[in-house]
Amino acid sequence: MATPATRARAPRPLGLVALAVAAPALAAPDGGDAIIARARAAEVAQLRLLAGAPVELHTTGHFGDGKTTHNFESFRRIAYAVDGRIVDTFEHAEVDGKPVTDDELRAAMGMKDKAKSPADVISWALAPLTSPDMEVTAAGLAPAGGYKLRCRVTRDAVVGAVTLIVDGQTGRKRTAAIEMSGVKAKLADRLENVLTYADDGAPSAFRSSFYFKMGWIERSAEVRSTRVSPTAVATTPPGAPAGAR
Repeated sequence: MATPATRARAPRPLGLVALAVAAPALAAPDGGDAIIARARAAEVAQLRLLAGAPVELHTTGHFGDGKTTHNFESFRRIAYAVDGRIVDTFEHAEVDGKPVTDDELRAAMGMKDKAKSPADVISWALAPLTSPDMEVTAAGLAPAGGYKLRCRVTRDAVVGAVTLIVDGQTGRKRTAAIEMSGVKAKLADRLENVLTYADDGAPSAFRSSFYFKMGWIERSAEVRSTRVSPTAVATTPPGAPAGAR
């Protein structure tokens, strides 16, 4: 009796096999609901512990128009209330060694819209998971056991979205990439805003980089903020404008 012919199975490309084995799932089976809930709970707990203990940020940097560069520094205080409200307060600032008010600093940097001040950039990332003006969705796994959450701003603001990297196990925030909104942001050649969180959930550091050039118009800014001890700004420095504190 003739032996039935054996049908050979076509080999699978090794690349596809490797991808099938090594590629992690892009999202949790529940669509990320569990990690969002975990991250929100972690944020609520951190806000409760931060209440009554203001955080001070010292900011330094420079901005210019391609011809002239100005150096500046400023101090701001972030206060966390028991009811979850967060208040960002201007302390004092200098541009090229001369004291300036908050409005003067914004005007010098070309940010003249008081309703959308520079402070608003960081403010949107302080507690994005519990903000009533944020729509949070899971965006998949991130390196080192992290998870990416996208927080979209649902009203008109200087910020359009905040992309968080949280710890996949604890839900605590690690970093936030802050996306600006508006025409100016879309036309910028370079625009980066990244906030790093401390273990308590408050800002640890912030960096911002901006560059725009169109024809003869050129604008740039490099900003760095770090968390400092409240004693660093406990008193108003000599020469500071009245009402700076």
